[in-house]
This record gives sequence, C-alpha cells and structure tokens, in this order.
Amino acid sequence: MVKPHSAFSVVFHKLSTLNSQLSTLVLILTLGISHALDPMYDYRYTFGPEILVPEAFHVGLGAYSHYNNDLKIVSNFQIGLGRKFEMGLKYLGGTNDDWVIARSGVERSYRNHYMHMINIGAKYAIGPHLTMQADAPIALNKDRDWGGIVSITQWDGYTKNVSFLFEGRVGFGGAAGEGSYAKPSLAFFPYFQIGESFRLSIGTIGSFSFGHFKDDFMLDILPRLELGLRWFRLTGEVAIGILTYNAEIHNKFALFWVKDI
Repeated sequence: MVKPHSAFSVVFHKLSTLNSQLSTLVLILTLGISHALDPMYDYRYTFGPEILVPEAFHVGLGAYSHYNNDLKIVSNFQIGLGRKFEMGLKYLGGTNDDWVIARSGVERSYRNHYMHMINIGAKYAIGPHLTMQADAPIALNKDRDWGGIVSITQWDGYTKNVSFLFEGRVGFGGAAGEGSYAKPSLAFFPYFQIGESFRLSIGTIGSFSFGHFKDDFMLDILPRLELGLRWFRLTGEVAIGILTYNAEIHNKFALFWVKDI
C-alpha cells in the first residue's frame, strides 16, 4: 500500500536531483568562461581602484591566487601628504606556476618558480572627487617588464548607501604587455553600503592593447565584499572573466586586510 506522502516524496526527489544537475551545469559553464583578469589590474600601489583619502596613513596585507593554484603575497602602505597628494608602495611576490602566454603562435611558460615586483605610485587630487594617479611597476625578475600606468579616477556619491567609482587607465612599456604599444583600460565600480559594516561592489573592467587587440581584449566582472570592523577592514575579491579563451591563468581569488591609522 502506497503511503499518502510517497508520491510527493518521489516528485520532490526528482526536482531536487534536477536542481542539483542544473546547479552543476551552471557551475561548469561559469568556470568555463572564467578566463581573463588583465595583469595590469595589479599594477598599482593600492589593492584596487580608489579615490584619494587626504591626510591618512594606510597599511595593508593580503594574498591572492589564480586559476592554476599559484599564490601571491601582497603588502602595501599609503600616506597622504596634505589634502592634495598621496604616495604609496606595494610589494608583490610569490609562486608563478604554469604561466603561459600564447600569442601569434609563440608560447612561453614558467613552472614552479618565484616572481617579485615592487610598485611605486603617487596620486593627485584634481578636484574633490577626481584624482590622477601614476604608477611605476619595477620588475625584480623576468616575469614582469618595467613600465608605467597613468590613471584618472572619479567618485560620485549619490546617496548615503550608493556610490559609483569610474576609472580610466593607460599602460605603457611592460605594463602594456609583450609587443604592445599601449594598453587602455576602463572600469566601473558601483558600491552599495549594507548597514554599518558591509560594503558590496560588483565592478566591471575592460581593456585591450594596441598591437595585439584580438589576443588582449578582456572583459571582467569583479565582485568585492568589504567588512569594516573597528580596527581594520577585510576585503574579499573574485575576478570572473567573460572573454579571452586562453587567459584563465589570470582569474583571481583575493583576500586583503587594511588598517587605517
């Protein structure tokens, strides 16, 4: 004899199985298109796009990994000089496993070795919510060539809980990539304040390079979650690339700790 709830249980089981299969398919498709975070995103003395905070001293420590199980350790400091200037320095070092660049039939790869880079930068406040930034990445080994980046950043606060950050950048030399003349980049970061402690952002960043437009055209979604505590801030970040099939090595998962003094 069939119990009254048996038919419902069978249907529920089938729906649960279907939901699990669909979730797995979505996950596979998501990972399949998670390809490209432009390396120039790390060519800055800060941990991400931000506006100048005058007369403040910041120290930070973090780590991130790409799609291929490497690990980078990052540390930085920033100091405001008056209300118009800010200077900073960031160190990046760690393993760089299975780094492959395929371009015009030329393939280059490195396995299980260390890379180190220092980035020195400065920022100038053109207006209350508009800044210009210059960064000089200094490669300490062959993984990164010397180069420079100029950035313009604008912040618009529409309400107490919603704000927008726009960033335009141009990279030269090693920052533009191998065989490229210059690399423009545009970014848009909407921020949503949730209560007193949480801030959520789902940024979009796109870039390409003159000289290798097809190979270097990248578009990424960058979800970020910031937790503001009494003594420090924590930021988690994920890069989800949706273009450039051969650049999954630049997909990124990051966690940063920042202290304002």
